[in-house]
Amino acid sequence: MRKTAQAIMNAQIPFTIGNLDFQQLRGSPTLFRREGADEPFEYPKIEEFPDRYAIRCSTDIRPNRFGQIYNYTPTTQQLTFTSPDATYTFNLNKFGNQVIYSTNSPGASVRAPSIVFEDFPGLIQLEMHIPGKKFDQQTDKAEWPEVQINDQVIKHSSTSPALTAPKEKVLQVVINPTDRFSSLGNVTLYLSGCDVYQEYPPGEMHKIDKLVGTMSTDLYLTPDKSYPPGVTNLTIEDGFSDATAVIEFDHDTSKKQVTITIKSFTGAGKLCDIRDFPYLDKYYPNAICIAL
Repeated sequence: MRKTAQAIMNAQIPFTIGNLDFQQLRGSPTLFRREGADEPFEYPKIEEFPDRYAIRCSTDIRPNRFGQIYNYTPTTQQLTFTSPDATYTFNLNKFGNQVIYSTNSPGASVRAPSIVFEDFPGLIQLEMHIPGKKFDQQTDKAEWPEVQINDQVIKHSSTSPALTAPKEKVLQVVINPTDRFSSLGNVTLYLSGCDVYQEYPPGEMHKIDKLVGTMSTDLYLTPDKSYPPGVTNLTIEDGFSDATAVIEFDHDTSKKQVTITIKSFTGAGKLCDIRDFPYLDKYYPNAICIAL
């Protein structure tokens, strides 16, 4: 986790407003806050920030290429937050599909927590506390913004350190035909090219066409929790055409094994590989990790 005066993140990724001292904060311009666990989301406008954290905020919203509305930062602009005690200014400098978040205001900072792995960009937090007031770091750990697992929104733990990034980039793994695969992403990812099934809730198989949550597991390519014989290609892409990954599943029935290979990763994405990881009480094997 980094707490600095500057951080860079994709324009699709919403930010969090951190009102660490529960001030009577009012912001300008009016922001949009995403609500809901699945498409279509709702986006009430927000200009007052009484809570400790206001998550999934953005300066604008726009439809993606699949017709779904999402948070987006379209232009360079300045955010100003005022309270009876202070005024805080954050600069959002847009270049390409990235945004540089920065501040020079006393009591303000930009925090960029990673998700699961230290090299996996996840969240942007614009934080404010009263200048000169002693800041209780233990209180800061008491509450934390959320991540989404399937349709469940949970607290992202600040006490569990991020995992070390793999020393070598893994683009291929060999699994058994009954093994599941998983996913990790920092935006909604859409699936095409073949059928994908998920066992969720446990004991129920559902065909899916997108990955909305931060992480998912119990994924397969057939409803009987396996993979079609031969070669099957799965295309994974974000909704704003920033990056596209093509994943090959080669099921060799004679050897009773499936080879998963990242065949290509094009566009402006920051990371695409295959990893295994634990998170809370669940394990995510053979996870296709994509970060913008």
